[in-house]
Amino acid sequence: MVSLWDFTALVATERRTRLLGLKGFEDVLKQVTSMSTVLEYESEPFKGSRLKGCKRAAFLLSIDRHGYDAFFNSPIGYRAQYCVGLEIGKSANRQIIEALKPKLLAFAKRMTTAAFTLQKVEGSLDAVNAKVWIDEREPAAFPSSDLQIEIDYRPWVERAKRANAFQEHEFIGAMRGVRAPCGTRLVVKGGWLDQSG
Repeated sequence: MVSLWDFTALVATERRTRLLGLKGFEDVLKQVTSMSTVLEYESEPFKGSRLKGCKRAAFLLSIDRHGYDAFFNSPIGYRAQYCVGLEIGKSANRQIIEALKPKLLAFAKRMTTAAFTLQKVEGSLDAVNAKVWIDEREPAAFPSSDLQIEIDYRPWVERAKRANAFQEHEFIGAMRGVRAPCGTRLVVKGGWLDQSG
């Protein structure tokens, strides 16, 4: 796969070289699975009336900084897969969840309840809308109020330059798009299940 983006001078040369040196998404997948540890699990209830009574499996993972970097910032990583195409991104998401599933289920096994069994945890992870992402509560994920372009990808750079601070959600998304944060946590959120599964 051809790299979709490069990095600006705000990204150190050693880091840039490491990120550009990844050969394919398989390298990213290996790093995510080998460099991550499950920290927390919960059967998360839906907060709202639309899906009242529904729950999903929710996990917090710790990951080595290089694994996080490969996953989120690499020009062949998770975000890049979605840039190439929605279906390719969905496939990458599914590959990561499938690769992590044994360790997620092993961790959740000792914490399941009669109301949300291990079978439901697995069903939630198998759901089409299960997803993996960075932990946006981590300070590294917070967008700067100044435009700091670290990822040089024309569509994202143009969007960030056009962003309007008065449209907060759009502004935050645009600012985040061109950043290459150095985090250490990922989240895996399963799909929502009703009481019958």
